[in-house]
Amino acid sequence: MSFDRKTESLRPSMLRIIASSSVGTMLEYYDFFIYVALTSTLTALFLPSTDRVVASMAGVATFGIAYVARPLGTLIFSPMSDRIGRKKTFVITLVLMGVATVGIGCLPTYAVIGSAAPVALLVLRIIQGIALGGEYGSAVVYVMEHSEAHRKGMTTSVLQSTATVGLLCALLIVSALKLSLQPHSFNSWGWRVPFLVSAPIVVIATWIRLGMAETPTFKNLKDTGRLSASPLQDTLKSPTSWKAIFVAMFGPQGATSVSLYTSIVYMLYFLENVLRVDPTTASLCLGAAITIAAPMYPVFGRLSDSVGRARVILIGIICWTVVAYPCFAGIRSCVAASQWALVSAQITILAIFTAMIMAPLPAFIAESFPPQSRTTGFGLSQQFGNIVFGGFLPLISLSFVKYTGNDLAGITYSIVSMVPCLVVTYFWALKQEAKGRRQHVDGYLTQPDADHLPAQQ
Repeated sequence: MSFDRKTESLRPSMLRIIASSSVGTMLEYYDFFIYVALTSTLTALFLPSTDRVVASMAGVATFGIAYVARPLGTLIFSPMSDRIGRKKTFVITLVLMGVATVGIGCLPTYAVIGSAAPVALLVLRIIQGIALGGEYGSAVVYVMEHSEAHRKGMTTSVLQSTATVGLLCALLIVSALKLSLQPHSFNSWGWRVPFLVSAPIVVIATWIRLGMAETPTFKNLKDTGRLSASPLQDTLKSPTSWKAIFVAMFGPQGATSVSLYTSIVYMLYFLENVLRVDPTTASLCLGAAITIAAPMYPVFGRLSDSVGRARVILIGIICWTVVAYPCFAGIRSCVAASQWALVSAQITILAIFTAMIMAPLPAFIAESFPPQSRTTGFGLSQQFGNIVFGGFLPLISLSFVKYTGNDLAGITYSIVSMVPCLVVTYFWALKQEAKGRRQHVDGYLTQPDADHLPAQQ
């Protein structure tokens, strides 16, 4: 009975921790994905071209460039999180993301300053990538280290859902502006509003995060003098950590990147630029699917607490791979027939299986590294996987469509990319997870007791 009372007393505090972390992370993803929702508009204003497909490829390439910058953010901020604290680090990254986003909203266009406009846009996108590269790992580890051992999958899965919720918010705001403004007004100044509106939200989110407490794990390490002087060096010198990075990179993280950027990001480009769907209609179809799929993240996260992270991820990979091509083919047919409810339904199927892959991922990766270098290991795993499998997937998929003349060539590339992720998850991730429970990594417990380290006497 006393345990139950203690658990009940912790729940409001844990809810505040999750909510505070989620709001900031969602805002960062919103800032990052505004570019996705406005790709067509920004391409016309900053990267003009007479060839629509070429122009869209240039816009998508600018999206991908931000992913090249994300590992730089990881190298800067993830070791900082392990050295000075999870909380301080994700306050810094939040402010950096906010400044870059507002900067994009203030940029003069190509018609005003010529080639300096796309250069400035590219620089600010790189800054966004650096900020996001340092944000997510700190937020995940912050929530995980506050969570009970048997709920880490569920609590961190809420953060994982913020990527799609951030995109949903971006889509809804952009769609509302397009519906309420005349095209001339939207192209003149309306497109700036989604960027500028994040400024007051950044201030509020920063204030909230400044009031949050550091994690018990980090405080314990600091109080007992066990913080690493060089988390990055410790990670790069550890064969065990490299193995964990490669398993995550080519397994669950790679699968997350392929499924997310195919089902959500490439889907929007596929609808708008390949099937020629009106951008507002495409956004509404995608937004409906995201709304339905979002509540499934904590469901799959909780399931991973019971049956294992890798097992849930593996099932999600198999299901997503099986339905991906039929769904894209069905979407093409439904668009031709203007059956928008069926378009949304098929996107929803892909989004739900994407959630099944994504939800257990944060806990799976974080549990693979010792607490002294946990954020660093998490960040490297995530960003390497994103570069190899995710950041340029929309560009490569659109290139396949253009040069083959086959509307479905892009999804074929995604399915082929998913194969190594399935193999690595089946042969290595399942095995690593099974051995990882109660196993030491370089002398430190990885799970589940790493977050309840006893103080040295």
